[in-house]
Amino acid sequence: MSEHNKAIQEFLEAACKHIHYKSIHKSIINELTDHIEEQKTQYIKEGYSEEEATAMAIEQMGDPVLVGNELDKAHRPKTEWSILSLIAILLLIGGVVQFLISGANPDGSNTFIRFLIYASIGLTAFTCTYFFDYTQLARYSKLFYFILFGITLADFKYSVRFNGTYIHFYGLALLFIPIFAGIIYSFRDKSYGAIFACGLFYGGAALLCLIAANLSALILLSIPCLIILTVSIVKGYFKGNKKVGLAIVYIPVIMTFIWSIVFLFFQSPSRRNRIAVILNPELDPYGEGYYVFMIKRILKASRTFGTAVLEGELKNIPLHKMLPGWSTDFSLTYIIGRLGFAAGLIIIGIVSIFIVRMFISVIKQKNSFGYLLSLSACIALTIQFALYVLSNLGIFTVFSSLTLPFISFGGTGFIVNMVLTGLVLSVYRRTNIVDDRMVMNPHNWKLVNFEDGKIIIDLGLGKSKRQVE
Repeated sequence: MSEHNKAIQEFLEAACKHIHYKSIHKSIINELTDHIEEQKTQYIKEGYSEEEATAMAIEQMGDPVLVGNELDKAHRPKTEWSILSLIAILLLIGGVVQFLISGANPDGSNTFIRFLIYASIGLTAFTCTYFFDYTQLARYSKLFYFILFGITLADFKYSVRFNGTYIHFYGLALLFIPIFAGIIYSFRDKSYGAIFACGLFYGGAALLCLIAANLSALILLSIPCLIILTVSIVKGYFKGNKKVGLAIVYIPVIMTFIWSIVFLFFQSPSRRNRIAVILNPELDPYGEGYYVFMIKRILKASRTFGTAVLEGELKNIPLHKMLPGWSTDFSLTYIIGRLGFAAGLIIIGIVSIFIVRMFISVIKQKNSFGYLLSLSACIALTIQFALYVLSNLGIFTVFSSLTLPFISFGGTGFIVNMVLTGLVLSVYRRTNIVDDRMVMNPHNWKLVNFEDGKIIIDLGLGKSKRQVE
């Protein structure tokens, strides 16, 4: 090492000693080196020797201790206190709701106790995720995918179906969403075959939804995955023409949607009748349309404050006996009927503010993977909230096993939603720490290769050269 480079190295080491987070050292060294070299070149052009130019450039940078301290202040973890405060409020509301539900029905006396247990587990999961180095999801996204895939298959083997559905899969499906964001990032800067490979990874998770016979899980998985893949293409994460990339995604999606509609309407009379009842529940008010019919009766009888006043045959029947799923799938309907529209609007308003604040934190993200990951988690939470509200207002109740994040009962869903929120805040926390750079892959990666008369499908499991530091 020359004396000139040694002097620069000593300055950089002295500055970095005062920067606590080592993960940012490399980018800071590169940035400071660029400044020194640029100023050094300028001095050389003015007629100074290389030795003099180096010394003057380093001197112009200032005291390395002061430089290091200033950079340390600029690269500290950030805390989003408004989101943390909203989470605390939502958990408090959830506790109150579960306490009311627990007291409304002798059979639900343990509901509040179970909520406290799951709340403790959820807070622990949130804390671990909050301090988790989320960049690991970019480095090992495919490993996480196959681990979760294996856990899901084990759950299918050792758990039992409830009404023909594996209800625990709801939470597991949500976990595939941030992992899918990591998979997209691992294929970044590759061509059309990478988009198709992302589709294969999504297809594996979607297949699990079909095995679980869980339509809610399939919708909650599909919409966020479609959105983040679309965003990735539009933002240029993949090489090639963006319109072609979008066509690769949306042509199969549209064809699948059309095929599903044709199958439902023309191949299965029972499904066709069920859809007709969903669209018009009065066709079968005490059968397939019972949920919507009863929700509308309760909402129509609800007041701004206080308990709903029902007439006719429902006059003296307690609310929790009218509506199956009142403590889980239709908690919001129950709260409106029990406490009034004001209580329901307060809950919807606070959750809406929480989601808006989450998206604001996403918009502020400067690094690529952090943006994609936090966006995926926000969309997953938003879709749950939107579908739950639509279902509880009787607008669309085709979905079951839905969760109102942090409010309605559901142990697995509660814990997973805490994890998703923790991921968003983990990304925000490390905004000034993570250096999101791409390390170009020198190999010409292809999804399908032909070697020795064999067709080889390469999902990129061993060639992820993408680096997030």
